[in-house]
Amino acid sequence: MNATPSLTRLWFMDWHGRVLSHDPIRDDFSQAPFEPGIHPGLSAQLPVPLHLPCSVALEKRVSMPRPLPRFEMQAAPNGLVCFQVKDKGTYLKSARFPHGGEVVATSPQIAQWESFLPMSENFLRGLSALLVPQAATLTDPQTGEAFSAIQLHSGFIGEINGKRLSLVKNTSAIEQLGSLAAGQTADISFQEEDHDTPLIIRVQRPG
Repeated sequence: MNATPSLTRLWFMDWHGRVLSHDPIRDDFSQAPFEPGIHPGLSAQLPVPLHLPCSVALEKRVSMPRPLPRFEMQAAPNGLVCFQVKDKGTYLKSARFPHGGEVVATSPQIAQWESFLPMSENFLRGLSALLVPQAATLTDPQTGEAFSAIQLHSGFIGEINGKRLSLVKNTSAIEQLGSLAAGQTADISFQEEDHDTPLIIRVQRPG
């Protein structure tokens, strides 16, 4: 008999550093800021290991009656994913404007705003810890210098003490941070943009 595949829940960040969410007032897609410790309003349960393309049903955190489109999740450039509407061929797009933004499922092609970063539970925990100084102490293990909280920029980039880190390339490091239990300390290797030498950050979780 074939073993039943295990499932993992994933959430998704857009190109602007916001998360794919759900507006319960309009019962429709929305964008939301990444809030440490808060699960975004839309997620998907998928088998692991993940094989693309695959069918995906986005689930609302707040149950509402309006059905969402059925999607096929596909690989997008640079380690990201995109969502193609089944039977239509259009793509989910998260757009930003000077005074707001919108999420639509009518884009005819894949570009930056149609690309999303999948985030696991440990990724959410790790990124939350990088954003909240009280959640973890971040230091340089060689000098003892303290690192600042991460700042999120468009293009799936985070910045710590002026050092730019790709969230995509550092997914494993962020997940490792998120897996640390209270009171644990670990030296975690991050890949800095345009640098070959890894950036080592000592992470200590309070406990």
